[in-house]
Amino acid sequence: MKTINRTVITIKGKKPYVDWANSFDDGGPKISKNDLHTTAYLIPDTYDEFNYENFLKKNFKTIFDSELESWMTDPRVWPRNRTYKDFKRWFYIQISDLAFDLAKDDLITEE
Repeated sequence: MKTINRTVITIKGKKPYVDWANSFDDGGPKISKNDLHTTAYLIPDTYDEFNYENFLKKNFKTIFDSELESWMTDPRVWPRNRTYKDFKRWFYIQISDLAFDLAKDDLITEE
C-alpha cells in the first residue's frame, strides 16, 4: 500500500444539481437523490481538512464546470450564476487528508 501525497475533495450533487440534471427531457438517465455517484479531485497536500476551503475558493469554478459538463456538455444550458455560494448549495463536499493506493501496478497519469 502506497500513500499518495494529495488531499482528496469528494463532490456529490445536492438537490439543486439533481433537479437541474433531471430537468432535461433528452431520454437520458435520471439521478435519484440516493445516487451514490461522487467525483474525487486530488489537490495539493498542503491543503487539508483545516484549510481546504482556501483551495476551493480559488478553484471552485473549475470543479463546478466539470460537474456540470459531466452531465450536459452544452454550456449554454448551465446555470448562469455559478458563485462559490452556489457551488456550496449545489454540492456536498467531503475532505480526505490521506489517500492510499491499494493497487499493485504503477500509477498512470494522463493530462
